[in-house]
Amino acid sequence: MQRFFQIALILAALLGLSIVRDGAAQQTEQPAAQPPVDTAAIQAIKESNPTTVADLVRAALVTADLDRTDLSKAYLQKLIDNDPTGEEVWAAQRKLGSAQFVRLQTLDTIQPEGGKASTLLLDKLQAYLHDPTRLKTAVDQLASSDITAKSKAARQLIDAGTAAANPLFAVLADPAREAEYPAVKKVLVHFGQVMHPPVLAAVDSDDPHLVAELADVARQMQLKSAMPFLVGSFVTTDNAELKEAIGLYLDDVVAHRPDTAEAKAYLAKRVNAYLDGAPMFPLNAEGEVDLWSWNPDSKQVEVHQLPATDANVVVAGQLLHDLYAIDGENPEVQMLSTLAEMQRIGVLEESDELLKQLVAAHGIEVVEAALKRSLEGRKYAHASVIACEQLGATKNADLLLAVDGNLSQLARALQSPVYRVRRAAAKAILEIDPKTPYAGSAELLDALGFMANSQGKRLIVIGELQQQRAQEMGSLLAELRLEPLVTAGGAELFKAAYSSPDVEAIFISKPLARPSVMETVQVLRKDRRTGDLPIGLISPIEEVSQFETRTENDPLTHVMIRPNDTEGFIFQLQHLYRSQGRLLVSAEEREADAEFAVSQITRMLDAEEDYNYYNFLKLEEIAIRRLVDDSVALDVAKLLGKLATPAAQVALIDYASDPFHPLAIRQASVEALKDAISRRGILLSKDQIITQYDRYNASEKLDSDTQAVLGQILDIIEAPTQDVRFDQPAKIGP
Repeated sequence: MQRFFQIALILAALLGLSIVRDGAAQQTEQPAAQPPVDTAAIQAIKESNPTTVADLVRAALVTADLDRTDLSKAYLQKLIDNDPTGEEVWAAQRKLGSAQFVRLQTLDTIQPEGGKASTLLLDKLQAYLHDPTRLKTAVDQLASSDITAKSKAARQLIDAGTAAANPLFAVLADPAREAEYPAVKKVLVHFGQVMHPPVLAAVDSDDPHLVAELADVARQMQLKSAMPFLVGSFVTTDNAELKEAIGLYLDDVVAHRPDTAEAKAYLAKRVNAYLDGAPMFPLNAEGEVDLWSWNPDSKQVEVHQLPATDANVVVAGQLLHDLYAIDGENPEVQMLSTLAEMQRIGVLEESDELLKQLVAAHGIEVVEAALKRSLEGRKYAHASVIACEQLGATKNADLLLAVDGNLSQLARALQSPVYRVRRAAAKAILEIDPKTPYAGSAELLDALGFMANSQGKRLIVIGELQQQRAQEMGSLLAELRLEPLVTAGGAELFKAAYSSPDVEAIFISKPLARPSVMETVQVLRKDRRTGDLPIGLISPIEEVSQFETRTENDPLTHVMIRPNDTEGFIFQLQHLYRSQGRLLVSAEEREADAEFAVSQITRMLDAEEDYNYYNFLKLEEIAIRRLVDDSVALDVAKLLGKLATPAAQVALIDYASDPFHPLAIRQASVEALKDAISRRGILLSKDQIITQYDRYNASEKLDSDTQAVLGQILDIIEAPTQDVRFDQPAKIGP
């Protein structure tokens, strides 16, 4: 019987049966899995013994599709172990296409080997295609008499895409390599639309020979979009080669050679089109523009990822170079050229040589005029920053004088909703260092006070009426190491939003305490402290399109559905931060700005008679609040000592008396208190003085350093009474 039972168990296992018992019973041990039987297709793959990159990738994908993941992973591991060269990977890519490399990542059944192999292949391919040495060699081989080598070089350059642009342009810039021009131009034309942006950027070169050859390339490409960048040179150049090349382009592409008046009108129209802010470029996946530009220092083209408005202004500046050459006596053209050049410097961080030439030709007034224009919209904020720096460098206090009852442009810049512009304006005025009143001077202390209030935190304001949702949002933000300020909306939200320059973004959810969601957005946009902050408007799904329509003209307000996890918040925050672009200010910058602001305020108070037209008392509340921040406490203590108000004296005494604060700062606070009393006398109430005596009397068990500090405070309080004689009548009169 025992024998028959054993046989039954074996038969059950072979037939794939299982014995079901009570959940607490242990399962019968299963026999080892049998190796799969090779089909004819699998046998053929094995017999082919794949060894090349292309064969191994193909074998891995086919065996994966045939449910033989064991073989697929083995082929992938072999590929990884072989560590193929870049050229071998490129040869495989030519056969299979890059999509097959990417597919290795997408098949779940062959991971992690699939992902590792895909990353290896794509990285090798990228490095190979973009290797400068190899690209230069390929360009040199275009002149080879060996047709095979020449054809391979052309394929390599085309596969490299825009990375081949600069090596090819370098040949066209060299008159000694004229024999190679036809082959180089043929490759450039063969690229098609991929090479259009680099060609349009390169025609901004100051090398007339290179531009002439590129004009011929544009002609062969039938590149109509090159006309705005060539027509100016056509009517202004004295270079016969360049004029003829552009003329042939115009004949072939637009069938008309414009005169000077026509070119001026055309360029002015194109400049206005770019500056008006209409979409002029396709956007990438991040919602920005991949803009190609010519770098005059490296003499190469390079690509920048910019917001669409920045890209528009940079290209307008390229056109304004030519318009200025045609109509340089026109004040409007002078101003726009200066504006665009400053924006270009701010966005691309390029040389300011051309800006210096404009200022030398037209005076600092042209910068003032450009600043006036730039303050009209956020899209010129980078130009505003550069303009403030230029004006500050003059150290000319006349630039702060009101004209026709209007504020100076620097004083106006202090009212900008863009933090970077306000900061640049404040620094410019501090560099000028006026010693007499000027219109708008009160704005300087407002700007410095706001900067001084930063603690280098990363605050996110939440406006959410439902408490549970608000707490959930706050918890998710805290997980991301952000500090949420949770409110129900209304006055509480505005107070939180205005409280600090450390507020990085605001989330407003519908429903909201009064005012309504859209009214709240409008109020925030009208205040300079929040006018440039990104706002996430959390809307019910059914109202998303309605809110998108109502906010379509506000690039910093984004309609979204409620994030329910940290990944959702990360996505939405990235979207909000991206909308600020280069105007985003980091926590580290804000903290450094706070230290700068406090030090500058203290400097001015050291020479208060020179700056008595400023109302420093308005900074009292901010200074008292910042005293507890050890990073700036030393400077803040000095500042409070110079303000010397009753509240400042109390704050210094309270800080110095607290044994939990750093001893060095407490001692500095005592010195600041001494300074305050010497300036304005004792401004403490009777009760406050008695409290201080009580602190001293209760310090018996405290450390000796704290006892010494408390004793010094009392000495300072008592010092003004030391020379008083109570046994003599008071002296009356002088």
